[in-house]
Amino acid sequence: MCLIVVAHRASERFPLIIAANRDEDYDRPTRSAHRWDGAPNVVGGRDVLHGGSWLAVTREGRVAAVTNLRGSPARPEASSRGFLVRDFVLSDASPLAFAESIQVSDYAGFHFVAGEIGGTFVHLSDQLRVWDSGVYGIGNDPVDTRSERIEGAVAHVREAMRIGDARALADDLIAFLGRGSAFVTGDRYGTRSSTAIIAAGGEIVFVERTYGRGGVVSSTTSSVP
Repeated sequence: MCLIVVAHRASERFPLIIAANRDEDYDRPTRSAHRWDGAPNVVGGRDVLHGGSWLAVTREGRVAAVTNLRGSPARPEASSRGFLVRDFVLSDASPLAFAESIQVSDYAGFHFVAGEIGGTFVHLSDQLRVWDSGVYGIGNDPVDTRSERIEGAVAHVREAMRIGDARALADDLIAFLGRGSAFVTGDRYGTRSSTAIIAAGGEIVFVERTYGRGGVVSSTTSSVP
């Protein structure tokens, strides 16, 4: 199960706040957050298996994230959902135009979020939604499914927005994501990375913490795209 909370124009000081956990098999080959080869304006992790990404942001303020959808049929022949994130941050299409161009049937079930800092944000799953200003939580369940994990994370982000410094806010979110119901740990499967993205005053703060088997911290990376 993955967790993404997006605060879109919910704070005057921070036009975008993202707090996200990626949960995955520990054995799945992954590159942690880095500047992409051939696209140094992009920062994000990469799935080594297919080359897509689960969360990435550009220096220009384009950002996208994806989760799978619990209960959707396994479709080994389908395109990797990580291509949606990769293709959006490498394109110059508007979030709405890009989402409208997606052939949903080409992929196994997903939640896809894409937008531009201070601009339009869209969410595509069972239908396409354009988000108003607010704080939104996405997991792996169908839209509008109640989840203690998601509701707790949304509530924490709402409260944490009161922190005045972008880096301090990012550190708070990373700490939150690494504990309690937000965090998943096990021998085979668990939270592989926690990411906080904060936009403030024309700057983007990107912090990622990665974890190994059993939830042991592997590394913490800070970057400004």
